[in-house]
Amino acid sequence: MTNLHDSRVKRWLAHLVLVAAACALPLVLTSGYQLRIASIVCVFAILCTGFNLLYGFAGQISMGQQGFFAIGAYAFTLLQVKAAWPFALAFPAALAVCAVAALVIGVPLLRLRTHYLAMATLCFGLVFSGVASRWIEFTGGSSGMAVPAMSFGEHVASRTALYYVLLAATFLVLALQNFIIGTHLGRALSAMKGDETAAASLGVNVTAYKLRVFVLAAVIAGLAGVSFALLNRQVNPSFGEFPILVTMLTIVVVGGLGTRYGPLLGAIVVTIAPQGLASFGDYETLIYGACLLLFLIFVPHGLAGSLQSLVNRARIRRARLQDPGPGPVHPEPDLSKSVSRTIARTWHASL
Repeated sequence: MTNLHDSRVKRWLAHLVLVAAACALPLVLTSGYQLRIASIVCVFAILCTGFNLLYGFAGQISMGQQGFFAIGAYAFTLLQVKAAWPFALAFPAALAVCAVAALVIGVPLLRLRTHYLAMATLCFGLVFSGVASRWIEFTGGSSGMAVPAMSFGEHVASRTALYYVLLAATFLVLALQNFIIGTHLGRALSAMKGDETAAASLGVNVTAYKLRVFVLAAVIAGLAGVSFALLNRQVNPSFGEFPILVTMLTIVVVGGLGTRYGPLLGAIVVTIAPQGLASFGDYETLIYGACLLLFLIFVPHGLAGSLQSLVNRARIRRARLQDPGPGPVHPEPDLSKSVSRTIARTWHASL
């Protein structure tokens, strides 16, 4: 019990240190560009947390998260620009639009499995991007639309205030993911990922749970889209295109799919790494691709998975040092064998 209490205290202390470091980051950064990079880390951490729930924990491989990313951004912008809604109403309404869209397409699509589901959801994302680029009168076409700044009344939020809002959203989404994992819903999702038929035989309503996690992941992707729109102050069809999907997949692989903090670690590495490689000029893409390939080969479980393995090994080693266990056990002598040997010796001596 004491060891369990100590581990919980250490975990909470680690969380507090992480939060404190993230909050103090704007005081250390020297330019607005660096603050923007930190804000982008938050955006992609939010997006990948939703995908991590959907695929990493529930085993539903959806390639349409970038579509909900774009839907959230466009709904948020259109409600403010076309309908003149204030930020406080446009924000939750945009998330509601993502939930309704996920519900509408999720009912028919979630009957598919594996690569069939991946292809169907990928087509959804590409279709939305095509509609956004061609419906010029409504969406602005390929030029996109300007996004109003985040404001509360007459007060317009600064870049630093926006960073803190995105940081709070990131930690809330991560906390929600970790809470779900530890509940009955998380255990049901884990059972579904292992074997849907076996989960159904244990009383899990597979269809309902798949739809729930699909809608939740879509809402989280919409939240990331709204965040990116506020950061860029513009929304355009590129929000729903293939590069967003590739970035998301890269982050979850580097961070660790199916881990608690993989999306955050992956977002930090994948977002910041290209900044350090910019000095290599034309070789930047080549070096980045080679590093990613080596990472996939030698760190297959991602950063979070590797760190967890190291922590588990350290705990096992510490437990062995603290409690080495009983000494060597000497087996009791077998009396039947001793008697047999004595009889044999006596017989040979008599001969």
